[in-house]
Amino acid sequence: MMAALMLLQVASAQSFVNLNFEQATIAPTPPGGWMYPADPVQCFPGWTVGGSGTVVSYNDLSLGAPAVDLMGPQFPNLPNYLPLEGYYSVLFQYFEIAGPPPTLSQAGLIPAGTHSINFLVGPGQSDAAVSINGIPIPLVSIGDGRLAGDVSAFMDTEALLTISTSTGNGFRGDWLYIDDIQFSSEPVPEPTTSIPIALSILCFISGRKAIARST
Repeated sequence: MMAALMLLQVASAQSFVNLNFEQATIAPTPPGGWMYPADPVQCFPGWTVGGSGTVVSYNDLSLGAPAVDLMGPQFPNLPNYLPLEGYYSVLFQYFEIAGPPPTLSQAGLIPAGTHSINFLVGPGQSDAAVSINGIPIPLVSIGDGRLAGDVSAFMDTEALLTISTSTGNGFRGDWLYIDDIQFSSEPVPEPTTSIPIALSILCFISGRKAIARST
């Protein structure tokens, strides 16, 4: 009976939606146009905007409040952001002076066989924060402008996914431009930087031993 109930719960769980942010229903602004405040339901269908004091804008920037901004579909737009993929991308702004970081959250079923989550970020950006059911997911760069994290522990379960910025110096470093979130059956690659470091340490130790023997 319990097994049947669990199967029923999994079957009834809904998949995540609008992971590429292309389902926005807000009326497009003309080139150079903007909207503030903007309707979060129209900007981010399927998602819930969080973070105390967070504002939502469309092709505009916050001057101090934490914000989630929808950019697109006409590029270049007023803030001069280009698309990462498709017609719409999302900018998180966090200043550390007016409340906690802005968030986008959504509950859904993480597909069976999922090992990782990955997404596009703006050039040179890494200040992303991802959590599943409130548990932070460590992220690594996997190339092609994408960050990825291991979510294999949550595969085939209904979970709350939250995307945000990391806390830091409170300036541009805490802005995150993001798009095209994907769940993948591929595991997160092991960091390669540890190999040269380990070899350097091994060579250093070997050298010290050789010197000690010679003396």
